[in-house]
Amino acid sequence: MNRLSTIVVAVTMGATLAVGCSSPTETGPISADQPGGRGDGTVARMALPRGPLGIAVAPEGFAYVTQADHGFSGGTLARVDLNAHAITATIPVGMVPSLVIFNPNRTRAYVSNQWSDNVGIIDVASNTQIDVIPTVGDPFALALSPDGRTLLVTTNVNQLFKIDIATKNTLGSIGLPATSHHIIMDPRGMSLYVATRDGGTVMQVDWRAMTVSRTFTFGGRPQDMAFSPDGQLLYVANELSNVVHVIRIGSGMTSNIPHAGGGKGLAIGNSGDHLYVGLVFAGAVQVIDRRSGETVRLIPVGGVPREIALDYNGRDVLVSNEDGWLDFIEPSDSLVPPPPPPPPPPPPPPPPPPPDTGFARVSLGGGPIGVATSGNIALVSQDQAGTVARFDLPSSTVTNSIVTGGIPAYLTFNASGSTAYVANFTNQNVGIIDVASNTQTEAIALNGDPLPVAISHDGARLFVTTDVNRLYKINLSTKAVVDSLDLPATSHHLLTHPNDALVYVATRDAGTVLEVNQLTMAVVRTFTLGGRPQGMALSANAAELYVANEVSNVLHIITLSSGAITNVPLSSGGEGIALGSDGKLYIGEVFAGFIEVVNPVTRTVVRTINVGGTPREVAADAARNQVLVANEAGWVDFVHIH
Repeated sequence: MNRLSTIVVAVTMGATLAVGCSSPTETGPISADQPGGRGDGTVARMALPRGPLGIAVAPEGFAYVTQADHGFSGGTLARVDLNAHAITATIPVGMVPSLVIFNPNRTRAYVSNQWSDNVGIIDVASNTQIDVIPTVGDPFALALSPDGRTLLVTTNVNQLFKIDIATKNTLGSIGLPATSHHIIMDPRGMSLYVATRDGGTVMQVDWRAMTVSRTFTFGGRPQDMAFSPDGQLLYVANELSNVVHVIRIGSGMTSNIPHAGGGKGLAIGNSGDHLYVGLVFAGAVQVIDRRSGETVRLIPVGGVPREIALDYNGRDVLVSNEDGWLDFIEPSDSLVPPPPPPPPPPPPPPPPPPPDTGFARVSLGGGPIGVATSGNIALVSQDQAGTVARFDLPSSTVTNSIVTGGIPAYLTFNASGSTAYVANFTNQNVGIIDVASNTQTEAIALNGDPLPVAISHDGARLFVTTDVNRLYKINLSTKAVVDSLDLPATSHHLLTHPNDALVYVATRDAGTVLEVNQLTMAVVRTFTLGGRPQGMALSANAAELYVANEVSNVLHIITLSSGAITNVPLSSGGEGIALGSDGKLYIGEVFAGFIEVVNPVTRTVVRTINVGGTPREVAADAARNQVLVANEAGWVDFVHIH
């Protein structure tokens, strides 16, 4: 969820595969006395708040649906009665629960708690999370061995792990070429298929030996998968290529079925006759005749359809919609009801704090996340609105809104402040903003979704990382990528050295900071910190590098001449960081809603400011003796230095 990336999960249920719940696409045999759908031609819809994503269906007539809430609060798992279309239990789990699966007898369920770096174990009888299995990195896709004793899980360190559930020991792992969001066990339990989303491949893995048997190369973004009822065909939705790939398991031959947009969720319904593909960007579900490949209907469900699962009756399908509902689609449905009424509006932003609190607050919608300052201007990205807000710093007011598209993340100015660069996450480019006209004038295309950006002090080079785990160098005179470097894991923060010889890369999920030669793109040194290194800052004399750690709850201070590392304890996990005009460090603690101020000379916390919400990035405004903090909950705080 890479936090902006997708907290997309893999959950397709194929009830015709009677091998137990060994993967997200499987459930138990269908008994003849289970009721069929009403078949009235209209999609049935129930409200389901907090960003529903993954689905696991039990033959007993209920489902578990993950509620990730976009990472804004602790995650939950909803238990849904599939006949009554009602929530019967809500289970607190970890942060950003993504995929959920049952064991073969439905006594346990397993949920990938993405931002908590663990897989939660759910006791189905009591509807409680009773234990967790720690993972290396953020877990995503899940599958079980046929006997339910072995867990297969992928994480965003680009690894497939095999874990013994009883002991929680890792039994083996396989490196993947890119992040995987969907995995599926074949009906015989012999092979595991892994869709490497940004690698454009599907890997057939002997999960017992943990070796790769075959690799199918498709390009685009392979996402969800489902087997035909006889297990001879594997269908793969492609989010970018706008096709469903069909793999003949025996021969390895492949073919394509076109669909009307980017496909993510996929399931086989109507007793095995139809493919249901969720078109995540188009807000629709495409129904395809599985044998002829012809489109039967296109259902405009609206919102953001995520995962699709086969209902326990073997005919209907369930579609989670991130906009706040669950659709139940029967084979004859084509009409769509209006969305459920929206939830009550959030309470208004808190009033301006009293003068003695040490900060002033300006409301700003759209999920403020990145912030950069230059002279009398600040730019704040609004990741939920696809815009960048321009602030006039002398008056602390918003003067313009700049359309960027996609999900604008982090920003940086050139030295003169005439141009800014913004990482447009889902658009896979860096936008170039002309500050004078308040417009994004052009964009530089990249491989993968970008997040952090940093510019050399001479303005000649721009550095950016994407979720394909690479650092890219862009020549700003030609606006072209001229070099790149493979990274061990996702990076959320970059920092260039004033000498224009070095750039620092915090590899969030690898627990390291890489010191990279800007010119040769070679790693000079690796500082191993553990946890999740995030925001970075340099001392005024560039002798010390400061690194906030989101998980270890410390500020790392690296003496660059010797490489020595000392730690300052923090109250909570740090993300954004800036060096203030007073020489102190201002650190946003994203989970606690704090700004903590550290004196780097004494190595102590000297001030704690409770701002609430979700403080993200921090930028200094030396001219006005303040720092700005973008708060994703809906405001920007101006913290006074005193």
